[in-house]
Amino acid sequence: MDGKTWTRYSISVWSDLKKSAGEARLGHPASFPVALAERCIQIFTGGPGEVVLDPFAGSGTTLIGACKLGRRGIGVELYEHYRALFYRRLAAEGVEGENSGGAAPEPQFIVADARRLDQYLAPGSVDFVLTSPPYWNILKERRTADRRANRFYGDDSADLGLTDEYPAFLSELQLVFARVAAVLKPGRHCVVVVMDLRKKERFYPLHMDLSAALAETGLTLDDIIIWDRHEEYNRLRPLGFPSVFRVNKIHEYLLIFKNCGNNDRSTMRRKVLKE
Repeated sequence: MDGKTWTRYSISVWSDLKKSAGEARLGHPASFPVALAERCIQIFTGGPGEVVLDPFAGSGTTLIGACKLGRRGIGVELYEHYRALFYRRLAAEGVEGENSGGAAPEPQFIVADARRLDQYLAPGSVDFVLTSPPYWNILKERRTADRRANRFYGDDSADLGLTDEYPAFLSELQLVFARVAAVLKPGRHCVVVVMDLRKKERFYPLHMDLSAALAETGLTLDDIIIWDRHEEYNRLRPLGFPSVFRVNKIHEYLLIFKNCGNNDRSTMRRKVLKE
């Protein structure tokens, strides 16, 4: 990156990134654009050949961004059908891995529970992590802001997005990120894309709660970027009108964590490594 690009990326609100028409049509209920993945990978990796992990890979956006930039993408995803979707997307992007005669490092798409990712990756083998976990079980809720139909990941009992209780959901996410901290190199970064939630009268500040949970894994919150998505929300309604004022959420958080696994707060990580 040159200095001009560095300065532009350092602005705390990103309002210039949105999904392409093709990305908006994907059969995945929650994904971010490849352009966002590429930007984060450019910022937080040193160059081609480095390893980028997404423990909630979905349709493989992070892996596509990694391949396009010459990094080795590794994704862990619970649902088999998203692996096929990922390879279709990769082909559509015109990116070919080494096994197909291309120049990009061959991506690895692992169908597994993210809570077991340490069975597939060695400690300290990852240079950067970019992911977006399930936003609890919000996909089970009726969409009131834009009235669009809900779309689901699937019905696997191991799906964290089907967890009924919020504290249990946070505990399971904490376990996943304890595994992430174990495979991420010390001093390297993990970026988590999340949005706060509301269920009727209850507001859930997921970005705050997740930050607190991850502190116990050795992943220390280092900074926050706001992803402004207002251009994608063109069917908003006056929520709660005229009796209760409600906020239409048109932004997400990029939580930037640094792996400080040797600090005194990494109790969860030490517990995981003993198992």
